[in-house]
Amino acid sequence: MITIEKIKQEIKVRNLESVSGIESDLAFFIWDLTEMDQLNKAYEVKKYHDGYFAIGSDGGLEMLTVEFNTGIVYRIPFISIDNSEKIKVSDSLIDLTKLN
Repeated sequence: MITIEKIKQEIKVRNLESVSGIESDLAFFIWDLTEMDQLNKAYEVKKYHDGYFAIGSDGGLEMLTVEFNTGIVYRIPFISIDNSEKIKVSDSLIDLTKLN
Protein backbone atom coordinates (compact mmCIF):
# COMPACT_ATOMS: atom_id res chain seq x y z
CA MET A 1 0.00 0.00 0.00
CA ILE A 2 1.24 3.48 -0.89
CA THR A 3 0.34 6.67 0.98
CA ILE A 4 -0.16 10.23 -0.20
CA GLU A 5 3.05 11.22 1.59
CA LYS A 6 5.00 8.47 -0.21
CA ILE A 7 3.52 9.50 -3.58
CA LYS A 8 4.57 13.11 -3.02
CA GLN A 9 8.01 12.02 -1.81
CA GLU A 10 8.58 9.93 -4.95
CA ILE A 11 7.53 12.83 -7.18
CA LYS A 12 9.84 15.22 -5.33
CA VAL A 13 12.84 12.83 -5.27
CA ARG A 14 12.49 12.09 -8.98
CA ASN A 15 11.83 15.76 -9.81
CA LEU A 16 8.83 14.62 -11.83
CA GLU A 17 7.18 17.52 -13.66
CA SER A 18 5.73 15.91 -16.75
CA VAL A 19 5.30 12.52 -18.34
CA SER A 20 5.22 11.61 -21.98
CA GLY A 21 5.40 8.24 -23.61
CA ILE A 22 5.43 6.25 -26.78
CA GLU A 23 1.71 6.78 -27.23
CA SER A 24 1.14 10.10 -28.97
CA ASP A 25 -1.69 10.95 -26.59
CA LEU A 26 0.31 10.34 -23.42
CA ALA A 27 1.43 13.76 -22.21
CA PHE A 28 0.69 14.70 -18.61
CA PHE A 29 1.83 17.51 -16.39
CA ILE A 30 2.39 16.70 -12.74
CA TRP A 31 0.60 19.12 -10.44
CA ASP A 32 2.56 21.23 -7.99
CA LEU A 33 2.98 19.30 -4.74
CA THR A 34 1.49 22.17 -2.73
CA GLU A 35 -1.69 22.07 -4.82
CA MET A 36 -2.30 18.31 -5.11
CA ASP A 37 -4.49 17.94 -2.04
CA GLN A 38 -6.62 20.92 -3.02
CA LEU A 39 -7.01 19.69 -6.61
CA ASN A 40 -7.98 16.20 -5.43
CA LYS A 41 -10.65 17.81 -3.28
CA ALA A 42 -11.85 20.09 -6.07
CA TYR A 43 -12.16 17.19 -8.53
CA GLU A 44 -13.78 15.03 -5.84
CA VAL A 45 -11.34 12.20 -6.49
CA LYS A 46 -12.12 10.48 -3.18
CA LYS A 47 -15.88 10.59 -3.90
CA TYR A 48 -15.72 9.27 -7.47
CA HIS A 49 -12.44 7.32 -7.42
CA ASP A 50 -11.96 6.19 -3.84
CA GLY A 51 -8.63 4.42 -3.49
CA TYR A 52 -6.86 6.71 -5.95
CA PHE A 53 -4.89 9.94 -5.65
CA ALA A 54 -4.62 12.28 -8.63
CA ILE A 55 -1.15 13.67 -9.35
CA GLY A 56 -1.60 15.50 -12.65
CA SER A 57 -3.54 15.95 -15.85
CA ASP A 58 -3.22 16.22 -19.59
CA GLY A 59 -4.67 19.69 -19.48
CA GLY A 60 -8.34 18.87 -19.37
CA LEU A 61 -9.53 15.44 -20.50
CA GLU A 62 -7.80 13.00 -18.16
CA MET A 63 -6.21 12.94 -14.74
CA LEU A 64 -3.16 10.90 -13.83
CA THR A 65 -3.75 8.86 -10.67
CA VAL A 66 -1.98 6.44 -8.37
CA GLU A 67 -3.91 3.53 -6.87
CA PHE A 68 -3.23 3.29 -3.13
CA ASN A 69 -3.46 -0.53 -2.89
CA THR A 70 -1.06 -1.32 -5.73
CA GLY A 71 0.90 1.84 -6.56
CA ILE A 72 -0.12 1.40 -10.20
CA VAL A 73 -0.46 4.62 -12.20
CA TYR A 74 -3.66 5.05 -14.23
CA ARG A 75 -5.19 7.73 -16.41
CA ILE A 76 -8.87 8.33 -15.76
CA PRO A 77 -11.19 10.67 -17.70
CA PHE A 78 -12.29 13.69 -15.68
CA ILE A 79 -15.89 13.04 -16.72
CA SER A 80 -15.83 9.47 -15.37
CA ILE A 81 -17.63 8.70 -12.13
CA ASP A 82 -16.28 5.16 -11.78
CA ASN A 83 -13.00 3.37 -12.31
CA SER A 84 -14.07 1.17 -15.22
CA GLU A 85 -12.65 3.68 -17.70
CA LYS A 86 -9.16 3.74 -16.20
CA ILE A 87 -6.18 2.94 -18.41
CA LYS A 88 -2.94 1.64 -16.94
CA VAL A 89 0.04 3.90 -17.62
CA SER A 90 2.76 2.21 -15.56
CA ASP A 91 3.30 -0.28 -12.75
CA SER A 92 4.60 2.40 -10.38
CA LEU A 93 5.82 5.98 -10.06
CA ILE A 94 9.36 4.67 -10.52
CA ASP A 95 8.40 3.07 -13.84
CA LEU A 96 6.54 6.24 -14.77
CA THR A 97 9.81 8.19 -14.74
CA LYS A 98 11.22 5.78 -17.32
CA LEU A 99 8.60 6.92 -19.86
CA ASN A 100 10.21 10.34 -20.20
